[in-house]
Amino acid sequence: MRGFTLSDLEGFRRLPETTRADLEAAGVHGTRAVPLESVCHYGETSGTSGGAVNSTWLTAEDLDSNARALMARHPEVFAPGRILLNRFPFMAAPAHLMQRIAQLGGGVAVPAGNINWDVPFPRALDLARRTGVQVVAGMPLEPIVLAQIARSQGIDPARDFAIDTFFLGGAPLPPVLQERIEREWGARVIELYGSTETMLLGTSCAHRSLHLEEDLVYCEFLDPDTGKPVGVDREARLLVTTLGIQGSPLLRLDTGDRVKLHPPCACGDPRQAITVLGRAADAVEMAGRRLHSYELIEAGAAVADALDSAVFFAVVLPDRVLLRVESECPASGAAEAAAAAFGEVPVEVECTAPNTLLDAEHLARSPRVYKPVVASDWRRPGRRIVSVTEGMMEWPSLGFGEARRWGARVLRAAWRRRGLARELKRGSSS
Repeated sequence: MRGFTLSDLEGFRRLPETTRADLEAAGVHGTRAVPLESVCHYGETSGTSGGAVNSTWLTAEDLDSNARALMARHPEVFAPGRILLNRFPFMAAPAHLMQRIAQLGGGVAVPAGNINWDVPFPRALDLARRTGVQVVAGMPLEPIVLAQIARSQGIDPARDFAIDTFFLGGAPLPPVLQERIEREWGARVIELYGSTETMLLGTSCAHRSLHLEEDLVYCEFLDPDTGKPVGVDREARLLVTTLGIQGSPLLRLDTGDRVKLHPPCACGDPRQAITVLGRAADAVEMAGRRLHSYELIEAGAAVADALDSAVFFAVVLPDRVLLRVESECPASGAAEAAAAAFGEVPVEVECTAPNTLLDAEHLARSPRVYKPVVASDWRRPGRRIVSVTEGMMEWPSLGFGEARRWGARVLRAAWRRRGLARELKRGSSS
């Protein structure tokens, strides 16, 4: 498109879209628009979107503009002296935004990425209590996992921590799940939306509306079938043109996300409010209805909440959704909630025992991690090791009772998996 001149918005809309396949084909350096001397950060997508791994190069100004936008939108969350437990994985851009916010005066960052052996869930809980953490930044499952482990150790999430805010992003976060987290922790939930390629796209307000960051991105909302612009309360394809990225700028990127536009928000913020429904490729078609990831999680969370639980897992089968909920309440009590949440989609609700879906006991037994060493002086007190691996990681030994409970859970999961596999095989052969 070199030498192309734009005179109006219609001309802009005639420009070809950029797809994720285009980014993949461009290769590692193909998206970089500045010299390497100007770059301070390299990032990659996780490969969960169709298996493609795309590259992003960012300058210090790119990170600063995103960090300052978050600080400006949420001054009550990010401020000098506020302690931030940063649980975003450190290959993901939000982790670095949290660190940059702290460096710009928005708080004190505790780098504790959750895909990191050195900061397993029990240590994250301990860090939060000992340092007086007020903000936890991470993925939506993080507060649910931490709460389960805390309760298994006799700790009350709402009483025994100073946490007042969860800053969560990376997966659908419907209001029913936000409300459950807020009740369990006595803390506010703020939703963060963005991607590796586009960086920050928006955050939610006090009315739970997700507002787009229009100074950093220009968004187009197009009908999935006709490609024409759509209005409020309609499902749309989201195209993004980055305005605040110098390192790897993008023009009309098809994010693959489906969104729904909302009328002006009661909070008074004039920026466009949306609901992110999820990736188009992840939608489930069943009983004449299309369930996006957001809707599936929203329905599952609503049923689990009706059973006084935050832990659930949905298995999509050819003829129904099997919704497994960790709850001691009878599954029959969820019939009305399931009907209201899933509509005509057939649902089977299965109540499971504690630790069946989210094994707090197992997660609380994470290994202790040490700096790598290649020598061990057995003449001195302390650990006596004989290998590099042993020197780096020490797993706690299982007692008889723990081993028995863990083995029983593994067997129950294997039995349920085999039962579903047999059911699928019978269905495919009939």
